[in-house]
Amino acid sequence: MNKWKLGALALIVMMVMPTFAAQKDKKAKADEPTRIYMYGVSVNFNDSVVYMTDLLHLDSMVINSDASITGYSSYSLQMKVYLEGTMGEIDRTCAVLYSADKKKLEKKYMKMRKKYQADKSTLLKFIGADAFQFRKE
Repeated sequence: MNKWKLGALALIVMMVMPTFAAQKDKKAKADEPTRIYMYGVSVNFNDSVVYMTDLLHLDSMVINSDASITGYSSYSLQMKVYLEGTMGEIDRTCAVLYSADKKKLEKKYMKMRKKYQADKSTLLKFIGADAFQFRKE
């Protein structure tokens, strides 16, 4: 009976060890500078206009162990300041979505874009990369 218990314990250890090794590898990758793709969305709940930026990229960004990036809130603030200063749009709520995986983010971008385009009560306006770029903080 002890051989069975020892064998089961060895099997469990063999199954669990690769999991810990994979987590350690993810943490090591999390601290490496990488290219981040992002886009911004701005809405005003008293207005029917929605602004979306192009899908942009920032190089040499570090993704923290909790999947966040340093200075995340400053990117939505950059968009808010741009809209207020350039277009005179005040009281807007801005959000920034980002990912290191471009294809995954493009899928979210297209889904959101189609949603706003299908809604007849909203007017979707695009902010091109030539007009606005996120600056690394």
